[in-house]
Amino acid sequence: MEHSTYLIIAYMAIWSGLSAYLFWLSGRQRQTARRLEILSNQLKRQENRS
Repeated sequence: MEHSTYLIIAYMAIWSGLSAYLFWLSGRQRQTARRLEILSNQLKRQENRS
């Protein structure tokens, strides 16, 4: 293999890893937003009862 082939493989690995990390991070962000919405709704209901 030539040096340029190794370079292309390395770039592909880096971009694949970065893409997977960003995909995972976006899922965590959506999950956190959902949990925050649930907590906010619970707090509103609790304030209405008082």
